[in-house]
Amino acid sequence: MRDLVWSTVLFLHLLAAVFWVGGQLMLSIVVLPLLRRTAPPATVRDLAVASGRRFTAITWRGLLPVLVVTGVLLAWHDGVRPASIGSTAFGRVLLAKAALVGVVFGLAAAHGLLARRIGRGSARAVAVATLVLSVLILGLAAALAVLPGP
Repeated sequence: MRDLVWSTVLFLHLLAAVFWVGGQLMLSIVVLPLLRRTAPPATVRDLAVASGRRFTAITWRGLLPVLVVTGVLLAWHDGVRPASIGSTAFGRVLLAKAALVGVVFGLAAAHGLLARRIGRGSARAVAVATLVLSVLILGLAAALAVLPGP
């Protein structure tokens, strides 16, 4: 039964991460470039705004809470304690991953503000940075999978 619980926690963490990063990739690499080539600028803008708002709502109400709660639970389950964060390679990589997650969600929040106040170019640069850092988080997660626990 215990294994089922922890497998479920890990599954939810991975599902939220896949949805977060996969959603960014899908919008950035597939949907928006296709729209820019085939739709009038007003339609592109309207669809980008609508999809961005929907993705933001899902992220802040669902993905972020699931990622944070399941991430903390998984770290605890793996034996991470405050004292081991800075004293082991696993703890340092986990700390870097957590810090990067904070930066990414900060950039995601800034993206929405920039798009409304400063303009599309600045918002696009923040979106690209958010996507690149999100992929880097996946790389850190892969490193955690092969490092010995704390």
